[in-house]
Amino acid sequence: MRSFKLSYAGKGDVDLLAEHRKRMWLDIHPEYEKEVRATEKGTRRWIRDQMSKGTLVGMVVRIAGGEVVGSGCIWLREEQPRPTNMRLVVPYLMSMYTVKRFRRQGVASLIVKGALKWCREKNYDRIVLHASKEGRSVYEGFGFEPSNEMRFRFQQRLSSSQPETSGNHTRSVS
Repeated sequence: MRSFKLSYAGKGDVDLLAEHRKRMWLDIHPEYEKEVRATEKGTRRWIRDQMSKGTLVGMVVRIAGGEVVGSGCIWLREEQPRPTNMRLVVPYLMSMYTVKRFRRQGVASLIVKGALKWCREKNYDRIVLHASKEGRSVYEGFGFEPSNEMRFRFQQRLSSSQPETSGNHTRSVS
């Protein structure tokens, strides 16, 4: 069995984190290859900016010899106050990626353990994420539960059912 080592990403890991995020998206949605590749520079810039502000914590997994086999990030995402939680920042686990030949060997679990430990040490009361179908079982194994988030995608609406917007009011077009 291989020995994996988890470490925090530094400024020199920005390109690696951006590359892994790109590969993650291509694995999940290969049909969006053109769109994923078009966002590479912006993604790299966003990661660099967030890391420099201290709002993105990258984690990198290596094997002996230093080869990188996976990575993930915690984004400290600003949120609105809620009656059950007045803390305005919520850690968001994102950009989880494991090199294909190292999958199903505990790499992702090591990153999740590291993220949970980091959040506990910083006294956060929760961490959230969006799970791919492939990653869902890893997160469920740690006790993550589905939430009630919903989504509406404007670009997928048929033109005959798109809302018409004028000023601050929205009404359906029929």
